[in-house]
Amino acid sequence: MKNVITAIRRKKMAEATHTTGKLAKAKWIALGSGGVDSGGNIITPLAENVKLNNEVIRKEYTSSAKTSDTSYEYVIELAEDELVGTFISEMALIDAEGDVIAISNFLPKGKDETETTFTIEDNY
Repeated sequence: MKNVITAIRRKKMAEATHTTGKLAKAKWIALGSGGVDSGGNIITPLAENVKLNNEVIRKEYTSSAKTSDTSYEYVIELAEDELVGTFISEMALIDAEGDVIAISNFLPKGKDETETTFTIEDNY
């Protein structure tokens, strides 16, 4: 698994500290099928990425939990009938302003007819 906090998130953090005093909350998780190259190797996400390579769904996260003083974990659940037959290999955490704030690429996970959970960590 390869993860990155995006440049836009770092810019927003700097602005919040200096100017605005506000930072948009995490709101959605997007899943995609473009996290690996044609040889099946995980693509390293770049901080400059503003979207997934091949987004297939975007939903509000289902739950979240504090995992440390500098980290929160966000969860999305897919129902039994969602994305059946899709191989998911990338995930993005998206803030309430629609900006991608974290990306995670991983080996493809095939979605079958069972409820499936994906988790992404916002870690500083």
